[in-house]
Amino acid sequence: MTHHDTTSLVRWFSDPSPRPRARRQLFCLPYAGAGASAFQGWAAAAGPELEVLPVVLPGRESRYAEPFDLDIAELASAIAARADRPYTIYGHSMGGRVGFEVVRELRRRGERQPLRLCVGGSRPPDLLEPLAELSWVGDEELLGRLAELGGLPAEILAEPELCELILPVLRADFTWLDTYEYEPGPPIEVPIVAFAGAEDNSVTPDDMRGWARHTTAGFDLSVEPGGHFFLHERRERILREALA
Repeated sequence: MTHHDTTSLVRWFSDPSPRPRARRQLFCLPYAGAGASAFQGWAAAAGPELEVLPVVLPGRESRYAEPFDLDIAELASAIAARADRPYTIYGHSMGGRVGFEVVRELRRRGERQPLRLCVGGSRPPDLLEPLAELSWVGDEELLGRLAELGGLPAEILAEPELCELILPVLRADFTWLDTYEYEPGPPIEVPIVAFAGAEDNSVTPDDMRGWARHTTAGFDLSVEPGGHFFLHERRERILREALA
């Protein structure tokens, strides 16, 4: 077990309703530009059997003062230290890729691995991520493309100050995606459950089927109504999977 001082561990997780007696934990990894607030309301919707732990990545929300630096090894250490029961990881879009690398890192270290890795609207790691090109387009185009996907509420686009706050986070995350290189290795021994939005033009259900190559423990694809950000409407379905 990796030993962490509790302060450094606490900063990694938003813990709106601690449930030390819940039988399962769910770690949630956000899409590019988002923070733990992408999973607002999930803990309340989950019920007593599941402790929902949205991950707070550096440079946003309560970690606003920290540099944007997504370190998979550090994140894996934090999850390993916080996972004290059987757990599942759900990652959406960029979060799916991050979750996959976390599972590989946990395996390398011989730590407890999740019961399953759930990925939503996320291309398999061995495929090129077209959204990565957003790391080098101009601000207007970046915000416009995300608005088209449904990832930016109109009220944010209408507020220049909010746009200025969110742009550095978006740039940092798309830069992570742009510099990400999949290192081929053996498939993980954790079942993968993939969720695809039926109307998602950026990551199609066919793209999502490619995750099957990355596990030896079973693969399941669930096509949900909605576009790229279907997770908000389909959270009950995803929460059920975390308790399955």
